[in-house]
Amino acid sequence: METTRSSPVRSSPAGMWIPVRDGRDTVPRRLVAEGAFLPKPLPSDVLLSSRTHRGLADAQEALGRLDEATVRLLDPSALVRATQVREVQRSARLDGISTALLEVLVSQLPGVRPETAVEPAITSYLRAGDTGFAAVRAGVTDHVALMSAVATAFGGSETEVWRTHHSWLGGSDPFLLASPPGAASRAAFEQFAAWSVGETEVPVLAKVALGHFFHEVVRPFRHGNGHIARLYVGLELARSGVLRGQVLPLSTWIDRNLGEYRARVRLLADEGDYEQWIAFFANGIRTVSREELLLITKLEAAHEALHHRLPGRRTGNIRKVLTSLIATPVTNHRQIAELHGITTKNAGDLCARLVDAGVLHRLDEKPYAKAYYAPDLLRLLSLTDPLPYRT
Repeated sequence: METTRSSPVRSSPAGMWIPVRDGRDTVPRRLVAEGAFLPKPLPSDVLLSSRTHRGLADAQEALGRLDEATVRLLDPSALVRATQVREVQRSARLDGISTALLEVLVSQLPGVRPETAVEPAITSYLRAGDTGFAAVRAGVTDHVALMSAVATAFGGSETEVWRTHHSWLGGSDPFLLASPPGAASRAAFEQFAAWSVGETEVPVLAKVALGHFFHEVVRPFRHGNGHIARLYVGLELARSGVLRGQVLPLSTWIDRNLGEYRARVRLLADEGDYEQWIAFFANGIRTVSREELLLITKLEAAHEALHHRLPGRRTGNIRKVLTSLIATPVTNHRQIAELHGITTKNAGDLCARLVDAGVLHRLDEKPYAKAYYAPDLLRLLSLTDPLPYRT
């Protein structure tokens, strides 16, 4: 009788690989041979070079400038929602849902339901983000409770939130098997929760970087782990008081540097080099923060230019609708009516004026009937690599 020999447990300073005993037929062969990576408890202090400290300081400064610029906007909530939608669009790709920003926005219009898989998936992603940030604003500090609530927003019940199957990083190009499902990953997650609120000597952005790595490799939940790992960054920056809302679209940078990102995750697992990961992550935060500052400048300029297109008397309602287009550059009568507390007839009149002024264009084809889009704003938000920062 042929028997399968388990690989001996291999370890690094960052964790160990646990032999796969159950569910082997569903795991890529190479990852079965290697085992599932279980991270060790994160360190309470990391020795960092002066260069890495400077990188962290630069990233913190860029985040501060981004936060200040967001507050100066006419409607900061518009940028928050626009960032959430952009993040959702990219995170959906982790579940094999590739869609243009236009389609994502149409899927959220009241009264419009495209016949695709986009709407329910996108709605669950947005619901997860809303759940997490509402909990942070309410002062929830229990990380297990916070992230469990986020994971539940993807579907299922609180009793079914934990992962019971194997999961790996890399999708169709697997490069690391996540922590074993069940007790091992849940215990690691609870240990992380204690670390996240405990006293450490790790700078706040370095702590966020390590926390993101942890969520990536443990993947404790049944659904949404890739998105949750990215969402964690925004939630932790808000909880730490670094940002006042979700205005950092980290997925833009991750997707643009996906090959290096995966290589550095693997390097940390293999060698336990926390500093290289922290420095890499800090550079990403700094880069995205600066890009978003440029995007805000462009959005403000585009908004001002559109405002000047409006003929005659510019009433309060039409100004409000124009400002809200930053968050909803695809809209319809019902959405405008609900957002601004006016009748659908008034919303229709406002849309007609905005169409005449060239601010809005009609989307007439199904399933977009009676919907509109602001091409100048949508173009800025739809850029794959929005306004790359150049030093």
